[in-house]
Amino acid sequence: MEEFFTRQVANVGVKLPLYLPDGSKSEHWLRVRGIDSDEFRRAETKGKRKAIEISQIDSDDEREKIIEQVEKEVVASLIAAWSFEQECTHDNVVKFLTEAPQIMSQVNKFAARRSEFFKKN
Repeated sequence: MEEFFTRQVANVGVKLPLYLPDGSKSEHWLRVRGIDSDEFRRAETKGKRKAIEISQIDSDDEREKIIEQVEKEVVASLIAAWSFEQECTHDNVVKFLTEAPQIMSQVNKFAARRSEFFKKN
């Protein structure tokens, strides 16, 4: 039965090397949790609860801004650590994802691939 368990490995996360926008490898990395992690599940649930609140907003622009923010918050929950000098706080991660949307997309896709967390040596 244990061979199907993903939560513990998802909670620990794995290192994801970061590439610069020109495609060259950098010295930086992120430790990314999987989508089966406790932290991600909590953030996802919180985002779903926020959806009810978002649906009540009349302004399309305001609704779109809040949806984008909620998405960043959820993806930020996937980042457990990083190699940058700044402390890896939730706020710093959200700021990083705001300014580097290509990384946000990469983290989101990577975390969803469970096989990345169970690579065989």
